[in-house]
Amino acid sequence: MNNIELDPSVSFSNGLSVPNHFKAFTNFMNVQSKIHADKPFASYYHNESFKDLSYSQVNCMATNLACKWAKDAQNTEVLSFISDHGVNYLIVMLAMMKLRVTMMAISPRNSEAANVSLLEKTKSKLLIANVKYENIAKSVSAQVPGVKLIVLEPLDINALSEEPLNPDHQKLLNTTFSDSDIEKSALIIHSSGSTAFPKPIYLSNRYLFNMINLTHFNINDKEGLDNLDDTDCFLSCGPLFHIFGFFAIFTMATVGGKVAYLEKLPASQAEIDFALKANRCTAICAPPLIFEQMIPYLKEKNDFSAVKRLKIAIYGGAPLKHEAGEWLHAHGLNVRDVYGTTEIGAVMSSDFNPVSKNWGSLAPYQKDPSGEYYGVFEVNDESDPSVKHLYIRGDSPSLATGVSNRPDGGFNTNDLFKENPNFPGFYDYLGRRDDTLIMENGEKTNPVPMEATIRQHPTVKQVAVIGQGRQCTAALIQVDMDFAINSSPEDIISDVQDAVKEANKDCPGHSVILPQMIKILPLNQTLPSTDKGTVMRKKAESAHQDLVEKLYKNFLEGPSRDTSNTDTSTWNAEEVRSFIITCASEVLDISKSTFHDHDQSVFDHGLNSLSSIQLRNRIAEYFDDVPQNFLFQHPSVSSMCEALMNNQQEDPTEQMEKRYQQTQELAIEYLKKAKTDFPVATNTYNKDTDKVILLTGVTGSLGSFMLRDLLKDSSVKKVYAVIRGKQEQLWDRLLNAFKSRSLDTSLLNTDRVEVLPMRFVEPFLGFGEEKYHQLKNEITIVQHCAWLLDFNMPVDHYDKECITPFYNLLKFAHRAVNPMHVHFVSSISASAAYGSNIPEEPLPLDAHVCMPMGYAHSKFVVEILLNYLTSEKNFPCYTERLGQVCGDSSNGVWNISEQYPLMFIGGGSIMHKMPGLDTTIDWITVDYAAASIVDIMLRTAYFPADKNQSIYHIVNPQHISWNSVLQSMKNAGMKFDVISPADWVKELSKHDTNPAYKLMSFYEANFQEAFEMPVWETTKTCNLTPIIADSPILDSKLFSKFLNRWESVGFYNPIN
Repeated sequence: MNNIELDPSVSFSNGLSVPNHFKAFTNFMNVQSKIHADKPFASYYHNESFKDLSYSQVNCMATNLACKWAKDAQNTEVLSFISDHGVNYLIVMLAMMKLRVTMMAISPRNSEAANVSLLEKTKSKLLIANVKYENIAKSVSAQVPGVKLIVLEPLDINALSEEPLNPDHQKLLNTTFSDSDIEKSALIIHSSGSTAFPKPIYLSNRYLFNMINLTHFNINDKEGLDNLDDTDCFLSCGPLFHIFGFFAIFTMATVGGKVAYLEKLPASQAEIDFALKANRCTAICAPPLIFEQMIPYLKEKNDFSAVKRLKIAIYGGAPLKHEAGEWLHAHGLNVRDVYGTTEIGAVMSSDFNPVSKNWGSLAPYQKDPSGEYYGVFEVNDESDPSVKHLYIRGDSPSLATGVSNRPDGGFNTNDLFKENPNFPGFYDYLGRRDDTLIMENGEKTNPVPMEATIRQHPTVKQVAVIGQGRQCTAALIQVDMDFAINSSPEDIISDVQDAVKEANKDCPGHSVILPQMIKILPLNQTLPSTDKGTVMRKKAESAHQDLVEKLYKNFLEGPSRDTSNTDTSTWNAEEVRSFIITCASEVLDISKSTFHDHDQSVFDHGLNSLSSIQLRNRIAEYFDDVPQNFLFQHPSVSSMCEALMNNQQEDPTEQMEKRYQQTQELAIEYLKKAKTDFPVATNTYNKDTDKVILLTGVTGSLGSFMLRDLLKDSSVKKVYAVIRGKQEQLWDRLLNAFKSRSLDTSLLNTDRVEVLPMRFVEPFLGFGEEKYHQLKNEITIVQHCAWLLDFNMPVDHYDKECITPFYNLLKFAHRAVNPMHVHFVSSISASAAYGSNIPEEPLPLDAHVCMPMGYAHSKFVVEILLNYLTSEKNFPCYTERLGQVCGDSSNGVWNISEQYPLMFIGGGSIMHKMPGLDTTIDWITVDYAAASIVDIMLRTAYFPADKNQSIYHIVNPQHISWNSVLQSMKNAGMKFDVISPADWVKELSKHDTNPAYKLMSFYEANFQEAFEMPVWETTKTCNLTPIIADSPILDSKLFSKFLNRWESVGFYNPIN
């Protein structure tokens, strides 16, 4: 039924006729509820099945609820609602619209501060919250004067469906509509708030009508396509508080069709499959991740009956992986893309014809009366005319209220596209044209507010903050000539530095502009700007390329020493110490008195990898031959002073031996502490005891996969996920960790997982006394996966940051009877110098068995400690020595900041040179590593302490050569020459913008001399956990997955 039966002239094929006829969205729903009164509208999950509610039932319940709230809504223009998605949400939303006030749909994932901000911005005076969110709603309403709170218990659908229509509904509710209603705001959907507090976006009745006409334009009005009508059922995997979910729900109301509501969102593939079958769904909309996860489920079940019944499968919000779309299309699923945002509605789609192979490229579909599209493509940059920016005309009926960001009243999407030559007129999404700088380490910097702050100073006429792909930010400054004429150079420099300091106050640490990275342009040079005065950042950097390169080179390598500087060879120890303290206090901007303990590491005072370069360069201006890793080798004032006094001539072998002795002493010190801190325990483990696990490192790659596997195991009662960060950010960090690795986020929608803050140096581990004792009695297994990964840091830094907190965790895990089973993810680097073959046994008390770096030293210390606790204290502790981990075998997600991804791209793709290494490769994919460790944890859950069964090697039992890896790279499409490791390091040193350059000191230390890695035995490990034997080797198929993933995140460019 394309046309409204009451008036055949009103058609969704003409979006203007619908709002002109109905005036308000709530009026449209009133009419549809009469036309389709007895037809099913909402199917909801109840008692392991689905139950239907008719259009008239839903309308009656919504009307009665609106009557109940009519008095409360009299004194507000905006009524807010916070709840989870479901059929309850549908009924409440319709009720609120009947009240003729604007409804604001608040995401239940918002922070308290975000919700306060939304209520204040919208002047909302009535907040209705599901009882689940009562606490946050009470806190929010208490902070905004004049807000009334109504806490809503879950609706008793069965009881409400039996209630008669309120006899006074015509008196209580206004059902008179006029042309003025068309542009009135009916709904507010807020932005995600990823970069600031979420902003409310006002959606008019006109907008809502246009939002739900997509299927008419793309299906019902197209010849040869199977129309959607009142016999169809649409499954929505998007919530109603997002515009994508709104579209999916109400598009079916235009034809009198049915919508199925899942029990919860996000849903598992099994829940989606059940909903599709139980409701005989013919349409579905979902985020692309749902469809990507559908593929392994369909392969496993080999049942395509539900998906082949679907006329259409719509995704939006992000691109669908090409290989996933191709597979789904090939297997009979008519998956199609829709593009839009809350600001502009849905404006583009792919070809909905199931015969078409164009499932992912997009074209505008809404036209004005003269036949012109409301969505317009314009050239983004004349240097590459094929890249187009999409903007929406100001007269578009799908534009939200007040969102215009163009002088002509239109809206810049800031999204870039390129026409697909295989499908003329259709475009592929490329990415954003916004100003975000992606730093070398993957951190993001927004330069706009920094530039705005700097530009506020009268000295500065224009500024460009740069840093794309760099280790740090920099600022190019154009001075205001009128100001400069009346100022001395010293005053100008001081003023500019003050302006930059002000900008640094409000930016994250990785975005801070250091004094050495400020460049004031000569007075006769300018920064290119637009007519509106906005700096053209990329052109500015390009125009001053030589200056920029010199700026970064001087910072990273240190400027050449001026021989006219003071002769430091005559300085005594006190003068050298004073000099070091002065430099450190200036770099860190703290008082000199902070450095009263000359043996304390300067890293304890806030020095990081960026500021360490700054401090090293300051020292190098006065002393010769200061190596790049000087501060990592000499982290305290005393050790720096000694090294400088000795003219840095300490033999590297002697220096290495000092580190080994320091590690040995640290291990012995911990054994002495453990002797008194841990009484001998009794082991009487009961197999009926529930498995309750405390897991650290869950936001890392290995930890994420371990948590996934633990939650999928029904024998695990609960997992406590311990995460670094602020309490209010922990859940989002966990969710993002799953999303970024394409893991099933629906697994997190359970009370079987609880997040806790990681503060092991605080009293009661930062849990609070009551929680601490509860966990101490409840937890049965601890898996400590979190560890600092910085190859430059010495062992004493690891002691403070990692070993000491872990020792506190061990004291928590110890009980006189049945202590917790403690598992520790160690590293093969802790035993790499043991010999040619490493047995699955405890290490001897000799630090020389580990590799010469602080990371390996720290793991060695812990291994020695755990061996002692197991053998002497009857405390069951297990060490999983982890080898080189690569990306997962399904999606190829591999952290681009690790040494091998950096080498593969920096060497194989950018330099087209790779080192020839004489080493055996036993790398294991992260999903198989995690599965093996989890299997060990669960199989040993009731074992008594036994040092002979406490060491396991998580490496691939199947070995290949480095040459095989190089061949796999070439088979995957890379082209490069193979050179010696020393020559490769030398070549890399010439390219400081190469992403691999960031690990230059590591490569220098490890690639100059041949080092053949030993073989880690796996017999014992394979016997306990057979899954490790199935680990895939790194062949061209697996390497192609890595490349595809890296290309999708912009790390790899195949045309290099």
